[in-house]
Amino acid sequence: MTILSNNYALLNVSVVDGFGGDPVDDMFVRVIGHRIDRVAPMKEYRRKSEAQELSLDGHYVMPGLIDAHVHLAGGRADLEWQELEVFMEPKLLRGMRSVYESQKLLKRGFTSVRDISWNGLYLKRIFSDGILPGPRIIACGPGLTRTGGHGDAFQYHENFVKQEHFWSVLADGPEEIRKAVRRILREGADQIKIWASGGDNWPHERNSDTHYTLEEVKMCVEEARMIKGTLCCAHVENNESLRICIEAGVDTIEHGECLDEECAEAMVRKNMILVPTMGILLRWFTEFCPPAEESAAQPKRIRPDAFLYREFDSKPDADYGKRFVKKVQDSFALAKEKGVKIALGSDTIFEPLTEYGEYSMLEFKYLVSSGLTVPEAIKAGTLTSAEALGMSHRIGTVEAGKNADLLIVRKDPTKDPEVLYNADHLRMVILNGRLAVEEGRFAY
Repeated sequence: MTILSNNYALLNVSVVDGFGGDPVDDMFVRVIGHRIDRVAPMKEYRRKSEAQELSLDGHYVMPGLIDAHVHLAGGRADLEWQELEVFMEPKLLRGMRSVYESQKLLKRGFTSVRDISWNGLYLKRIFSDGILPGPRIIACGPGLTRTGGHGDAFQYHENFVKQEHFWSVLADGPEEIRKAVRRILREGADQIKIWASGGDNWPHERNSDTHYTLEEVKMCVEEARMIKGTLCCAHVENNESLRICIEAGVDTIEHGECLDEECAEAMVRKNMILVPTMGILLRWFTEFCPPAEESAAQPKRIRPDAFLYREFDSKPDADYGKRFVKKVQDSFALAKEKGVKIALGSDTIFEPLTEYGEYSMLEFKYLVSSGLTVPEAIKAGTLTSAEALGMSHRIGTVEAGKNADLLIVRKDPTKDPEVLYNADHLRMVILNGRLAVEEGRFAY
């Protein structure tokens, strides 16, 4: 039996509500229109006229998953060339690919995502129409980067970057930042993203470098706040940048593998959320681009890692990846110990490096292997991610009044992360009360 109406009841289910606890058995969930009407024990169930009934004995109902950090840029590139290959493709082609990327996320149970790219500003309009299947998009638009910063593409002429970059805009100094924020909000952005530090992806910038001053980050936050309800997320990979962003009052810290006790406690006081992107950090220097001496087995890279001559004698050694992994793990453990809110964000960037949907589910597994219990990881990927999106008043939990973003799962998802990772266990994906995916196929 499938869902055929917008007035239905899911009967005899176990409910995983998203608050981090165990399933509650022998329940029903009634949906009317876009919203959850009631969640209660089966003994209290009374049929409403015209309501379709689906008996789902042995199934589990949980909130739709949320990925709080993706880039729906529509790019295709290998690691060596990274974003350079993406620049060479037409914007329209990248835009069409971003629809496919979004749909892959929905098929894996991600009913909402927070996107950093130009495409997300327009994808959210298409999907909200309900004509094409796709997740709810909370759009940041392009992020703010300093000239020569983590979001820049220094290999190209600056004017070309300004015209063609798919997930960033160049802004230097408070007044340029003010104007950039206003322009992005003009396009309908829900949040604003700023690259506050380097990221170590390209040979011209390092994650240890601070890219924006306190004055600049404050301007970003203050301008965003002019439009009430607009949140700010910040790419942060060193402690100095983290302190700046905490003082400036950003809402979420992306990556943040630089926590100390003082910063962790400050994040708790200010109710800031950490989106640790564990998968991509743990794999970056161990699998994606491990530092090692060039040899016959490892040919010379097209682009050298050294930053001209000032870094010539200080290239990372072969053990750098292991040290970085420990730093990431220690920072995450400190966040958990201090009670910092943790949300799920995969930092899926482009294929084939990070496959959409698949990489989000890998992040769920990394949260568990890094120290969260499975129920805690579910909370990170539902309620806390909804908070990171600024949408916890509407999504993220299974409770009356919330939007009916639901997953119907064949096995208990709170016992083993492999249950949600294995798409065969996902029977239905319900988005905004409407059946969106059934047995891996779109239902409309």
